[in-house]
Amino acid sequence: MRLFAALFILTVFARCANQTSPNGGPQDKKPPALISSNPKSNQRNFTGEKIELTFDEYIKLKDPSEEIMISPTVGKETKFQVKKNKLVIVPKQKLAENTTYNISFRDAVQDINEGNPVFNLRLAFSTGDEIDSLSVSGNVYQLFKEEPPEKITVALYQTDTFNIFNHQPIYFTRTDKKGNFTITNLKAGLYRIYAFDDKSKNLKVESKSERFGFLTKQFNPADKVDTLKIPLMQVDARPIKITSIRNTTRASSIRLNKAIDSVHVESDFKNYFVNFFGEQQNEIVFYGILGEQPLEDSLKINLHLLDSVGNKLDTIAYIKSVKVKTIKEKFVINFTPVKYDYQAKTITTTGNFNKLISHVNTDSIYIQIDSTHFKQVEKKNITIDSLHHRVTLTVDLNPPKPEKDNTSTSPILIFGKGAFVSIEQDSSKARNEVIRIQQEDELGSLSVEIQTNEKNFILQLLTSKGEVLETKTNIKKNIFAYLTPQEYKLRITIDRNANRKWDPGSFEKAIAPEQVITYKTFDGKTLIPVRANWEVGPLLIKF
Repeated sequence: MRLFAALFILTVFARCANQTSPNGGPQDKKPPALISSNPKSNQRNFTGEKIELTFDEYIKLKDPSEEIMISPTVGKETKFQVKKNKLVIVPKQKLAENTTYNISFRDAVQDINEGNPVFNLRLAFSTGDEIDSLSVSGNVYQLFKEEPPEKITVALYQTDTFNIFNHQPIYFTRTDKKGNFTITNLKAGLYRIYAFDDKSKNLKVESKSERFGFLTKQFNPADKVDTLKIPLMQVDARPIKITSIRNTTRASSIRLNKAIDSVHVESDFKNYFVNFFGEQQNEIVFYGILGEQPLEDSLKINLHLLDSVGNKLDTIAYIKSVKVKTIKEKFVINFTPVKYDYQAKTITTTGNFNKLISHVNTDSIYIQIDSTHFKQVEKKNITIDSLHHRVTLTVDLNPPKPEKDNTSTSPILIFGKGAFVSIEQDSSKARNEVIRIQQEDELGSLSVEIQTNEKNFILQLLTSKGEVLETKTNIKKNIFAYLTPQEYKLRITIDRNANRKWDPGSFEKAIAPEQVITYKTFDGKTLIPVRANWEVGPLLIKF
């Protein structure tokens, strides 16, 4: 009896051991495989209230509300349930009659151990007799950037009253890692398309924080449609609004909900103040110039504001002076490094100041060319932009050729103490700026030839990091000369309205953003190396 019991125990343990997977072994790289679904792929006349998919192994879900795209939409609160090897989808909304639905699962369905996603899993079915089979494909790219955007929502709409900022689309998908997209199971008809970075996950464009782009031309997927390319941009398209007005002893500040491009002020009291932007261009400061005596009455001003997308605000505001204690700031001007233009034989530097400049003492600003030669800076060499807190100094200079590797021969721009005096009568500090001028044989050049039928375009030379160095307008043959040896980029903007800047267009007015082209070599590279004492080009650009 004891022998029988021992044999019985050994048998049980042996069976238990056979059911356990051994430790180690090769990693499972095989994703789950779909065994069946209800509805079946391309099934017609589906009347069920839920969708079921069965796989050949246990599964888990990763971010189903983001990764599983159901088009047309069946509601934001749709439920996704996993039961061992089965996925159950319970739509929030009842499925519409005579409608083709398309479900793209992206990387949502994975095996439970290694997280291997099912590749390119899709399911299409219809609640009617017909299943729509048309599709449209394209690519979303970023304006002014080379990296392709990921997980951008691409959507379609048909009605003229549709607004991407207020309405949710019916048909939509998301881009892959290269910005490519395909929207399938469409019926014939006229559509418009747009794309946006749906950070808020509400299927609406939040223009304050989300990138978006659109095409103005309609298309019918039943026709031969070229690959659609949608430019993505970061533009605040909201209307301009005043959010607050703050009054102090010497200044009034009007805050806006967004940055603006320009401001024009009309008032019977313009001799009482000067106006300029605050630290950012969503603030307009009105600074009193009549001393610190508070005004008893408010001053009426007419504001005319314009933003980068063409939104305007014409409104009336009231400002006044009230007695409050404020901490006095130090007067500071920060200048950019001095640049020497070999062709124009001029030096240029720009300074940003934190207080309005009352006057400039040009006697305290001069250039030391060498130990015995000096050049005085004159008033005509200085431009002050109070609105943008900017002062620019441009001076003709034809210095002697510098000795190689000898910085002691470089000219020096000297600002003496008190060169600039603020409106509060405090002075700028003394500072010296070395003007570094390289020898011509240490520099290179870049030649460009443009072939186009466009009347207006902007050609820009950029650093490898995207900083604009030079801008040329409507010039088809150009040489960028005296370039420091490094890598550069070339960018073209097709300037439709000839205002010499890029315009983002308008969704409401059906105006597309102006096209931006980055020059690429035959192997797809955007960086152009320039060597010393060498001319690159001419590089041919056609558009």
